[in-house]
Amino acid sequence: MEIRERIVAANDATYAAWNVHDPNAVAAIFAPDAEAYDVGVPDPIRGRAAIHARAADLLIAFPDFHLERLELLVDGNANADRWRAIGTHAGPFMGMEPTGNRIDVRGASFSAFDEDGLVVRDVHFGDVPTLLAQLGGG
Repeated sequence: MEIRERIVAANDATYAAWNVHDPNAVAAIFAPDAEAYDVGVPDPIRGRAAIHARAADLLIAFPDFHLERLELLVDGNANADRWRAIGTHAGPFMGMEPTGNRIDVRGASFSAFDEDGLVVRDVHFGDVPTLLAQLGGG
């Protein structure tokens, strides 16, 4: 399988893992020493265990979380994808107690892959102002 096919397969697996609410499957898409960055957060998270913990926390905060891919571009060993995330805030998130509010936010992620098709670096740009407004904090 060529790197492009591996990247598309990994991207497909990412959306599938989020949508079946499986933090183990989310983490498995990443290389053991991967780094994930969220714009606005000063430090990246590093390694599969931290990526798993972030996914588990998000799925606790939004137990009906759904991620929809809007567009995918692949170039060399990297991809860019635009996405839409929806869910109901039913657990602690970003220091906020559950509001019961629905979120519907869009963003983009940029990922670099190793030769095995595992993510080594992930950078997320989410619409934080819209997210905070929908949660009642903005």
